[in-house]
Amino acid sequence: MATRKPKAHSRRVLLPGRQWGSRASVFLMICAAMTLFAMNKAENPAVIKLRTSITDAVVPVLAVVASPLETVREANAWVSEMITLRAENTRLRNENLQLAKWQSVAREMETENIALRNMLHVVPQQKHSYITVRIVSDLSGPFAHAALINGGTETGIKQDQAVITAEGLIGRVVEAGNSSARVLLLTDINSRVPVITEKSREKSIMIGRGHELPSLSYLAAASQVIVGERVITSGDGGVFPAGIPVGVVTGTEGSVRVKPLANPAKATFVSAIDYKF
Repeated sequence: MATRKPKAHSRRVLLPGRQWGSRASVFLMICAAMTLFAMNKAENPAVIKLRTSITDAVVPVLAVVASPLETVREANAWVSEMITLRAENTRLRNENLQLAKWQSVAREMETENIALRNMLHVVPQQKHSYITVRIVSDLSGPFAHAALINGGTETGIKQDQAVITAEGLIGRVVEAGNSSARVLLLTDINSRVPVITEKSREKSIMIGRGHELPSLSYLAAASQVIVGERVITSGDGGVFPAGIPVGVVTGTEGSVRVKPLANPAKATFVSAIDYKF
């Protein structure tokens, strides 16, 4: 038991020393804080110089610490700007492609317009008046194809006037009474219409053959007429105005055959064109 008492005695001696050390640290920290606070408020030249020296030493360190953060912000701004510029570049590229396509279409239309103006010699077309009447009777037979309309000279209808429907030409007036007129249809064997093909620009005379498919005569030996192209009036001879749709080429073997666009059998109203050559 005598050997254990010194240990207990030494434990009682060490505890007060530790408590005094802890209290001294707190006291020193309080004194340092009060000193720094006093230096911040003091106007003494020596204190001001010391405070300035400390600030000069700290500012470069703060600048070095802040520099990476600023670099990161600048990098983020640069990446965002690059993404925006890339999207804008893609949009402008797509718009440029669209504009290039429209430019090509515009040039093609301009070339076609110039060709058409040269073909027409830039002569303005005269205005025509139209007299709309009703088909009252079909006078067609095995070879004679004609129709009777309920309008004559009293309504302004005259001999040789072109007669059309919404689809195209059906014939011309061959006889005109006071209140009625007879129309010779395109399929009649006596029908003759000066025409031109739209694509190959081949002029000819479309002749009725007594059935539904007239033919083109007086074509050039090296004719380039193709199946499917439209046939319109050429205006030659001064009877029919130029540009009236007539039919579509359906065959070129042997003779060039044309299917008329307008069907008189299905027409109720027609218009006679008062055309002055």
